[in-house]
Amino acid sequence: MSRATPNLFTIPPSAPFVATLADALLDGRLIEGFAPRGDPMELAGATIFLPTRRAGRLLAEALRERAGCGVTLLPRIVPLGDVDEDALAFAESFTDPPRAVPPTTRRLALANLTRRWRRALRGDDGRVAVAAGPGAEFALADALAKLIDEMAAQEVPWERLDTLVPGEHDRYWDMALDFLKIARDFWPAFLDGEGLVDASVRRDRLIYAEARRLAALPDAGPVIAAGSTGSMPATARLLAAVAHLPKGCVVLPGLDLYLDARSWEALTDDEASAPSHPQYGLALLLKAHMRAGREAVRELAPPAPHGRERLLSEALRPVASTEAWASLGERLGPPAIDAALDGVSVVEADDSREEALAIAVALREVLELPGRTAALITPDRDLARRVTAELLRFEVGIDDSAGEPLSESVPGRFARLVADVCHQRLAPVPLSALLRHALTRFGLERPALDVAADALELTVLRGPRPRAGADGLVAAIAGFDAKDHHPSDARASVSEEDRARAADLAARLAGALAPLLALGEGEHAFAALLEAHRAAIEAVWSGPDAAAPEEEPALATLARAFAALSEGAPLAPAMTLADYAAALPLLLADQPVRPPLVPGARLRILGPLEARLIGVDRVVLAGLVEQTWPNAVRADPWLSRPMRAALGLEAPERRIGLSAHDFVQGCGAPELVLSYPRKLGGAPSVPSRFLQRLAAVSGDARWRAVVARGDRFRRLAGLIEEEPAAARIARPEPAPPVELRPTRLSVTEIETWLRDPYTIYARHVLGLRPLDLFDEAPGAGERGTAIHDALGSFAQAFPEALPEEAEAALRTLGRRAFAPLEAFPAEHALWWARFERLVPRFIAWERGRRRAARRLFAEQYGRLSLAGGRFTLTGRADRIEQLREGGLAILDFKTGAVPTAKQTAAHYSPQLPLEAAMAAAGSFPDLPAEEAAALAYVKLGTAELKEVSAVDRDQSAAGLAASTLERLEQLVAAFENPSRGYASLARPMFRARFGNYDHLARVKEWSTGGEGEE
Repeated sequence: MSRATPNLFTIPPSAPFVATLADALLDGRLIEGFAPRGDPMELAGATIFLPTRRAGRLLAEALRERAGCGVTLLPRIVPLGDVDEDALAFAESFTDPPRAVPPTTRRLALANLTRRWRRALRGDDGRVAVAAGPGAEFALADALAKLIDEMAAQEVPWERLDTLVPGEHDRYWDMALDFLKIARDFWPAFLDGEGLVDASVRRDRLIYAEARRLAALPDAGPVIAAGSTGSMPATARLLAAVAHLPKGCVVLPGLDLYLDARSWEALTDDEASAPSHPQYGLALLLKAHMRAGREAVRELAPPAPHGRERLLSEALRPVASTEAWASLGERLGPPAIDAALDGVSVVEADDSREEALAIAVALREVLELPGRTAALITPDRDLARRVTAELLRFEVGIDDSAGEPLSESVPGRFARLVADVCHQRLAPVPLSALLRHALTRFGLERPALDVAADALELTVLRGPRPRAGADGLVAAIAGFDAKDHHPSDARASVSEEDRARAADLAARLAGALAPLLALGEGEHAFAALLEAHRAAIEAVWSGPDAAAPEEEPALATLARAFAALSEGAPLAPAMTLADYAAALPLLLADQPVRPPLVPGARLRILGPLEARLIGVDRVVLAGLVEQTWPNAVRADPWLSRPMRAALGLEAPERRIGLSAHDFVQGCGAPELVLSYPRKLGGAPSVPSRFLQRLAAVSGDARWRAVVARGDRFRRLAGLIEEEPAAARIARPEPAPPVELRPTRLSVTEIETWLRDPYTIYARHVLGLRPLDLFDEAPGAGERGTAIHDALGSFAQAFPEALPEEAEAALRTLGRRAFAPLEAFPAEHALWWARFERLVPRFIAWERGRRRAARRLFAEQYGRLSLAGGRFTLTGRADRIEQLREGGLAILDFKTGAVPTAKQTAAHYSPQLPLEAAMAAAGSFPDLPAEEAAALAYVKLGTAELKEVSAVDRDQSAAGLAASTLERLEQLVAAFENPSRGYASLARPMFRARFGNYDHLARVKEWSTGGEGEE
């Protein structure tokens, strides 16, 4: 027998929901004759429906604390939507519904359907009429799944699609309508064939069955449903059934008992604006399902003394009755408004970074007093993650109920990296990231893998990209020779042992990733991609200590996700490896990795639904900007707004009403902090409409005071960020002991010594060598080396006379010189084409030079002792010619910038003059001592080949060589003085770019402020 009137209660937002519910249940205030406090057995006979599992765990904890006896049998606590089928099995009318289709299977099947539709819409020009790519297809599939659930929950039959008249809408909506009619036939037929139903349909059937079971029981109960607003019809019917049971009751969260009767009635009468009101859902539940008025609802606890509920009721009242704000002061009175705002602070942050730090400060402050608690409530997950990171400044953890998406967890990123590395054919950047990932092993101990990864990185991953694929990586290692690199290049330090380690790791890489790499181009069955990916993950992960204990929950979630993908794989669309890698983050993102509940946690991050039920001392409502709270009303890609209205679906503004209710529920805490950033993503933001309304009813003076209280958190955050004033550092000029200073430099390094002595110090005293960038674009170093080798080999092969087929001979030698670059196809193709254009111009220039030269010498290496043998100058001359008229011509080939004669005369580009001085002293073994008659640079440009003299008209080559050598002698003597330091950028006016060691010299710090130059 049911009640004539429903048994309804509410708990105001300012009262702790779970604690109040537990006390009311134990004290017998919910159901007459049921007061189980002190009786360990009686409580076990009750059933309690709550919105979430987490809320159920919190209520169980509260009941254990308050039961008043040592051992207590807890009631049956059921999350709504997860009704216990075992209980239903005893109901005579219950028929177990078919198994629910797994969410991943449905997603893959609908993505395949949308793929086929998209490809069927190709126009005459071959273009696709709807956005392409796995991201678009899965987004359309998710929107379709949401529409299927919506129509099922709101009991809208699919046959109503036939009432929508084609041609009354934009062409796109007609195409979408045609597809929906296809989906309407396809999807139910597929489910029937598999013996499945949608999870939402199964959930609703179970809820309906539970409602019927409870209504049919002669003595059902005690049954309590608490914390739900009945936003879904099935849930609303269950709440109605429970409320009418003889031993049943419903506890509503935050019913507004202050809104005037006329405005309350308008909530269910005004279809246009009412859905966006925070009380719309509760008003509809009471009127349409409970058949009761608001006066039938009793409060289980009085509101807090601050009376904030009444101010919020006024602030968020329906649009049609906002004229009542004019008399707000008369109805509430200034003292009541002041009391409502007394514990409120508003943080108007400059940007999201400052907002996160200010929130972290507000949360951290709570821990200063024992026992106090705080919670952050926000729909912005990026902001929640920022706050978590900022709290690490204080070494404070926070219990995050939402956890993190599987795609962003450590195992999820690992799985994504494996796919990315394979689809990018072992490109250096993702490959290096995979090698450094915590779960990567390749069968090695972690220290051994790190050493091998260092060797592989230094050998082939830095600099130009190797040829794609494992074969290209192996070939690049096989063709690597440390001797081909300049001593200042870090790659010159690669030992044979390092090369062996790199080769071993490359072989392990090739073997582990072979299942995915073997798939190659073109589309493949999703099952084949998934199986190959799983095999590659296992091979990369295999090894000792592959996972830390803290990663085990995420690893288990990843295993379940792959199992779910495998189950639905036969229904998924075929994909390329690149599409699979792009789709993987989307496929893993909807799998949350949640941490275990921490019962005694003092700081929490809560979702709006959970926040209704948990009471804390300080609440921070953050991210209060339009498009975030409330969320933007997003357009349905399948149905326009008029089409949704014609079908009888709820207006999208209903989501705004739910957000508004969540906002009000969060505002009940004794201390309330509201925050928003003035700028978001660099653009000005719009404060949330809820915040604007609260500011409007508060008045300017009161609101300024509220903002001033929030500025305290901003000031504290600023103090954390503030750096103490420090004197500007001086230009560094390290002076190491003389015995540590270099006593051997090349002619090219003398220019560096003159212009930036600090580079010589870092390179030769500290022994630091710069690393190339990852995946570096084709550069002048590799190009210059290959061209110099080709031209040098040509001159060495034909020192006196040119061959008949000179161009062919030069090309042959060029192919040999460029051979090491074949492992880097982009580099090789670009520079070989330029070299071929250079060949005829070079041969024409060469014929002219040979008329004046008796013999030439190429790539001549020599050394010269200076300062009584204490210093050695070394050099390799590109080309030295013995002229027919006497003397030497020393040439240097340049593929980059050419120094001017003025720079050479000023001794700041001393390479050629020093080579001339070495030649005059007989420092080149194959060349007799002779003075230079000419010094010149040969510019090897892509458009022209140009010869530039390094000697001014009023100088001689021999005189310039002698004066430059004298200057070098002085420099060597100066640096033999222990007090002489290696200054950074001693001659910066001659430098066109920053050096490799400027960051170590902190150039950007000392070079500002107008310090005088030497």
